[in-house]
Amino acid sequence: MGEKVEKISGSYFRGFTVGNSSVLPVLRRRIDGLNTPATVNTAGPETYTAAQISRGIILRDPGVASRTDTLPTAALLIAGVGNQYTLAENGDTIVFEVRNTAAATDNVTLAAGAGVTLLGDIVIPPLGSRILTAIRTGASAVQVTAENPLAAPGVTNATATTLSGNSAQTYTAAQVLGGYIVRSQANNQTDVTPTAAQILTAAPSISIGSSFDLVINSTGAGTVTLSGGSGVTIVGGPTIAAGGIGVIRFVRIGTSTFDAVFLA
Repeated sequence: MGEKVEKISGSYFRGFTVGNSSVLPVLRRRIDGLNTPATVNTAGPETYTAAQISRGIILRDPGVASRTDTLPTAALLIAGVGNQYTLAENGDTIVFEVRNTAAATDNVTLAAGAGVTLLGDIVIPPLGSRILTAIRTGASAVQVTAENPLAAPGVTNATATTLSGNSAQTYTAAQVLGGYIVRSQANNQTDVTPTAAQILTAAPSISIGSSFDLVINSTGAGTVTLSGGSGVTIVGGPTIAAGGIGVIRFVRIGTSTFDAVFLA
C-alpha cells in the first residue's frame, strides 16, 4: 500500500494505493459559499437554472403568494455550468440551499425537474430554508434530498423582533418562528403565543415530533409571563425575569398541538 495524491475539480485529495487500485476519500462538494447568491423575485412559479444552483444559495421572494418552483432537469444538473459543479460520475454530489425570504405566509414548494427524484421536506415556509443534496444516480438520473432545518431541535432561522408595548402582547407566528424576540416593557406583562393552527399555517412542514426554539430577551423593567394560545401548552417556566433570557422549545406533539417547553 502506498500514498497517492490526486487532483479533482481543482482541489487536491490525499488517498492511498492498494495494489494497482487507488482509494480516495468520498467527495461531497458544497458549492463555493463565497459566490454571490442568486436572487429570484418572480411573481409566479420559477424553474431554477443550473447557473442559479451554481451560486450555492438561491434567495426566493415568492411575491405575495405561495409558489411551486421546479428544479433543473437531471441533464442540466449533470452538465453543470462552465464545466464547474458537474455531476460527472455516478455518486458525485453537490449541495446548495434555497431560502424563502418572504416575511408573510407565502410558502415555496419545490418540484422535481425531468429525471430528478426529489425526496424529503419540500415545503419552505416564510423565512425558512432547505439544504438540498443532489447526487447522480445514473446516466440521466439525479436524486435530490431536501433537509429540513426545523427537524433538528434548536435550529431556527433567526429574525429579531422588538416588542416594546407596555401591555400584553400576542405574538404572531412569524415572530415566534423568527426565533428571537426582544421584549422591552416598563411593567410586568403576560404575553400569549400564537395558536397551534397559526404556527402550522405559517410553517406547514413542521412534522409531529419536530421542534424549533424561541429566545425571549426581556430587556424591560418588568417580568414577562408566557401563556399558550389555543393548542399550545406551556411546560415549565413560565416567567422570565426583568433583564433575563427565556429559551423555549416548541415541539409539535399532535395534529394541531404544541408543547412550549422552557429550557432556561
